[in-house]
Amino acid sequence: MMEEVDLDCRGLKCPEPVMRTKKALQTAGGSFTVLVDNQAARDNVSRFARTAGCEVKVSDAQGGFLLELIPGAVKPEEMPRSGEMRCDAETVTVFFISSDEIGTGDRELGTTLMKAFLYASSESEDVPARAVFMNSGVRLVTENDETVAHMKRLEERGVELLVCGTCLEYYGLADELRVGRVSNMYEIQSALVGADRLVSI
Repeated sequence: MMEEVDLDCRGLKCPEPVMRTKKALQTAGGSFTVLVDNQAARDNVSRFARTAGCEVKVSDAQGGFLLELIPGAVKPEEMPRSGEMRCDAETVTVFFISSDEIGTGDRELGTTLMKAFLYASSESEDVPARAVFMNSGVRLVTENDETVAHMKRLEERGVELLVCGTCLEYYGLADELRVGRVSNMYEIQSALVGADRLVSI
């Protein structure tokens, strides 16, 4: 390990590894290392660090992953933009999907409505920049063949699908993700706050 900074994030729940990395970057005088113990934390910290202009080198270490972050190694024009959202219109729209059904009445009706909504969305000319899946909404990108197909269609059209990693773990679906990518609360919060138009479904 490098001696300048050694940030041990093992055992921390999302989004704590990202938040601690962000604080460390604010005071870092040079390269430093972050130690995490799971793939989700590895990917989340790496993604955040790259948007902050760091080069990231990842290696296996101590039952987890050691990330070496090199601040300032990436030129501003080459940095991915964490807040940038692709949208055909000027207004950035984000879908917030926190359930696998629409409404609070009959469940069969609710799930039918959700399937119909996602199908209509996949066929619409006006698509969102991002769709965020939380709580039981993660079932729509894991268990349900029909909704997975609709979301794959949206992803192919450039819609970014952010799926709550904590929610996947809670429902025992961490290894069942079929479309989209695992995200964290820090990134999800940024996506929701940065939306020009937030549609809660």
